[in-house]
Amino acid sequence: MDDSITLQQGLEKFQAGNMKIFSDQTISSEGEEFLKHHDIAHVVFGCDTTIYGEGVVKIWTTFGTTLSFWKVINGYSEANAFELSREYSFQHVIKNIFRFLVVIPKVIYRAKQMSKPWPFSGYKTYLNTSISEIRREFSIQIV
Repeated sequence: MDDSITLQQGLEKFQAGNMKIFSDQTISSEGEEFLKHHDIAHVVFGCDTTIYGEGVVKIWTTFGTTLSFWKVINGYSEANAFELSREYSFQHVIKNIFRFLVVIPKVIYRAKQMSKPWPFSGYKTYLNTSISEIRREFSIQIV
């Protein structure tokens, strides 16, 4: 994704490209709110929606945002995000899972090197800021 666009533009582009993922799911209002924040994390941390990308964004969220570990777990549970794993083929899982396992320590290290944690639920003030500027401000080095 072009990091010169604003966070709002990045979110719109991300959601337009991934609408099919959640189109037939019914989730609670808390789950919907969590998914908005989660989608923003995908954009900020440069993660796609493969098994690899979903795993990486969970690690970034756990170690690089203001959200606590248990709130991460509860949020994904509320949004039924763990059910999405059924959408991926066996070949997709095999292709991406080992790649994900190898990158975990690198993501944790980079999250710990950030200048400050990303405000998971306080992103609105950054919607008109370019993604590159956000990454610079928070010292985010995507993988």
